[in-house]
Amino acid sequence: MVTLTVTRSRIGRIVDDAANLLEAEGWDPHQNPITDAIDRAAGFIPGRSSVDAEQATIEAWNALVDHLGGQSVTKWERDPRRTQMQVLHAIRSAAKAVTA
Repeated sequence: MVTLTVTRSRIGRIVDDAANLLEAEGWDPHQNPITDAIDRAAGFIPGRSSVDAEQATIEAWNALVDHLGGQSVTKWERDPRRTQMQVLHAIRSAAKAVTA
């Protein structure tokens, strides 16, 4: 089994891939939330994935939380005024920040 290292560039790719998933599928804070997209982009399946995939997911979530100034991602995305454009921009900005 190959274990990947959780690097900043890997976290950035996961966050960016999550944005790509949400752009392609359509973001919905209840049906297709950010955290689920990050899990999928990292290849994380609760209870069935490697510790490495779980750690990558946690670090990707944390990158977005940091970008949002410590706000809860779920609370932020469920603001009724939130748009898909804002969500995608925030996620992509977080991906850039983590790799800078």
